[in-house]
Amino acid sequence: MTKHVLVLVCLLFGATLHAQEKTEAHTEIAKHNIKRATTLALLPGAGQAYNRKYWKIPLVWGAIGGSGYYYADLNSDFNAYKEVLTYIIDHPDLTTRVALELSDPNLFDAVPNPFFQSSSDGVAQEAIGFMEALRTQREYAFFGIIGIYVLSILDANIDAHLYDFDVSDDLSIAPKIQTFQGPSMNRWASPGLSLTYTFP
Repeated sequence: MTKHVLVLVCLLFGATLHAQEKTEAHTEIAKHNIKRATTLALLPGAGQAYNRKYWKIPLVWGAIGGSGYYYADLNSDFNAYKEVLTYIIDHPDLTTRVALELSDPNLFDAVPNPFFQSSSDGVAQEAIGFMEALRTQREYAFFGIIGIYVLSILDANIDAHLYDFDVSDDLSIAPKIQTFQGPSMNRWASPGLSLTYTFP
């Protein structure tokens, strides 16, 4: 009698553990909230961490950081040309580039490209041209940052939707050669594609 009771207790304990494992698995899937993943993605990389796609975090940070660095570099060059243009406007008595350099030897140090005009008006026109080109590139860099940021949010949202998607071997596609028999009893081979689904 004691053996039967012990076996019954073991069976009940095993069934309880199995049911608990199923409940925990179901609870884990239920806890994975799509809205939470999307909300966390407002902080770059947090949504990917919530979805356990940790390898995507450096990609998101690198893309946003690289675009931000490029934007800051363009903005710095733009401001350097702007300072030259402002200096020329503030000193109308300096009519040549040499006079500008003698007046402020460090005026052209931060400028990435040299000026080729010899007059101050020519230097001002060159500065305006460089500023317009840099303004356009800076706008592209800004929209690039916004685009990458939005894509990271969409990525977290899509990963959250596919978090419990079944990618097991029960569903598979495999190419194979099929043999057909015609009316004249001749056989011929033809390429085909089969879809196999195994019911659990």
